[in-house]
Amino acid sequence: MVIAAPPPAKVSSRRIVDLWASLPTDYKESDLGSNFMLRLFDYLGVNHSQIKSEPAIGRGLKPDYLIYNDPEQPPVLVIEIKKREAALAEVSDAKFMATCQEHPRYKDAVGLSPAPNNGIIQYLDINKVNPSHLASYGLVFNGDFFQLWRRVDGLVIPMMTIKRVTKTSLPKLLKELVKCLQAPPSALVTAIWNSKGGVSKTTNTINVAACLALAGKRVLLIDLDPQNDLTTGLGLEADYAPNYFERIYEKLQLQELEHAKDILMASIQTKSYATTDGKSFHLSLLSATKDYLNNINDAVRAHHQYVIFNKLLELIRYNYDYIFIDASPKFDNLAKCLLCTADTILLPFDLGSKSLKHAIDISAKIIPSIQSMRDKADDFTVGPWSLGLLYSNCPAHIGVGIDKSIADVIKTQGFTGKQVNTRLINFAQVKQAEFQEKPVVCWQNSQITKLFNEVTTEVFLGHNYSNN
Repeated sequence: MVIAAPPPAKVSSRRIVDLWASLPTDYKESDLGSNFMLRLFDYLGVNHSQIKSEPAIGRGLKPDYLIYNDPEQPPVLVIEIKKREAALAEVSDAKFMATCQEHPRYKDAVGLSPAPNNGIIQYLDINKVNPSHLASYGLVFNGDFFQLWRRVDGLVIPMMTIKRVTKTSLPKLLKELVKCLQAPPSALVTAIWNSKGGVSKTTNTINVAACLALAGKRVLLIDLDPQNDLTTGLGLEADYAPNYFERIYEKLQLQELEHAKDILMASIQTKSYATTDGKSFHLSLLSATKDYLNNINDAVRAHHQYVIFNKLLELIRYNYDYIFIDASPKFDNLAKCLLCTADTILLPFDLGSKSLKHAIDISAKIIPSIQSMRDKADDFTVGPWSLGLLYSNCPAHIGVGIDKSIADVIKTQGFTGKQVNTRLINFAQVKQAEFQEKPVVCWQNSQITKLFNEVTTEVFLGHNYSNN
């Protein structure tokens, strides 16, 4: 049903915080909705005609709220609320996140309970929800915890770690919700990366990007690998825009954002590719020469790069649907920058023990450390989030022995994350594509093209979620 009420009066964030502070620690869900959430909507400037309460959005799916900007378009935000728990209010800050992760209220809100039939993951499921009711963002909230989620096509990821509701965090949530409601969806920034070389990270990056472009998505690739394999693999020029970084950095320092964006857009080259079945697609690229990238790597410290590259990406996030960053396997400053600016990381390995252990180590240690660093730096929305292991550059016939060895390593290393079901086989067609300097998916009848399409659908276009 649509909530019918007069237009909202303007409410200050301070009033929202004061209202929250007055809530009992065992506040009922119905009271939270009728007393607190409606005041929060007032703060957001959402007219009550833009709010649908307990709508049926799919078979058996009924979230607490859908928020619309335009009633003729799909909703922007889906919200699931739960009652407060006195036990959660008493948990120390150090144990709060871990406690929430195992708490029934949080699991039910997200849709991670043993037999979920509701929850944010289900409400953002591209396969379960009527397209007219499919939101871009999701919020779980109970007065003790909150977490924002994001949907990009079929992929659903958190925008932040689980947050405790406090007088400090609540205003930040309000600001982020305003951004979600007012700004257009931004590009998903992804790295297909492993600190072990020879796992076809660049080939995978090029061809997953090409599959997305063929699906009508706006795709930008950024080559941060001094070897420039991504640039040459697309038949483009590494020195197309000399010194773009310094010129953009200067404008960013002067807060001349429009000029910085003009320089950045002029530094991007775009090329069209034809497929064997008469279709075409185009990919955009931001690149630099080996010497230039090495100079940046030597001159700029990792945390400085993170700040600058984040600002750089902010200039163009709204011009693309997907941005892929390619960097050297060497864990240098540029690779750290890649991890610090990415929303998601897909971890390819070539069935070898070393590359598998490197991928697991990235998932278990490096990704959490980057998330923690960004969280401590007061980066309210954090990443990257692991998209799991990708079997890459595989022989056509693996054999039971190798599969068992992989399973043993995964078990021994304690890896519990996802594994992409589709395995990428090392077909000769990939080498032909390298010689012709274009994506292998240009050959639409190739078996490897079919596999790349399956990977792209499994990870990005079909329903998938990550929460590490």
